[in-house]
Amino acid sequence: MQTATQQQQNISPTLRRTLLKGSVVGVISAIAANLLAWAIMSSNDYDFVMLNGVSITLSAFFVNVIGAFIFRIMQNRSSRAVIYYAILSLIMAVLMSLNTSANPMEPNIESVANPLHYAVAILSLVLIPFLMNRK
Repeated sequence: MQTATQQQQNISPTLRRTLLKGSVVGVISAIAANLLAWAIMSSNDYDFVMLNGVSITLSAFFVNVIGAFIFRIMQNRSSRAVIYYAILSLIMAVLMSLNTSANPMEPNIESVANPLHYAVAILSLVLIPFLMNRK
């Protein structure tokens, strides 16, 4: 029988690895999303107050950290975690895009925000399972 301290030591590395790997994917995703947003906004001469580097970075980072924890839970409960995570990521990207199109914060913001939703989702569904399955 393990003591509470031993159980905590067994759990901590998994949580740290999940947080670290989610953060790595979040940073990669944030950089890619900011570059994509800059390319789309500069080519179309758009400037949005609500969609800036800070909001894109925070959104892309935290969604991937949360995604890593969701994937870890799926991985512990199912042998098809990658498939379920891919489906969940794409469904969330579609729902976010539908919400942005139905309720735009600013005119034409969906032309920039929707590609960002899909870019972050695709990076997440490729990189999180890849990194989480590595030791």
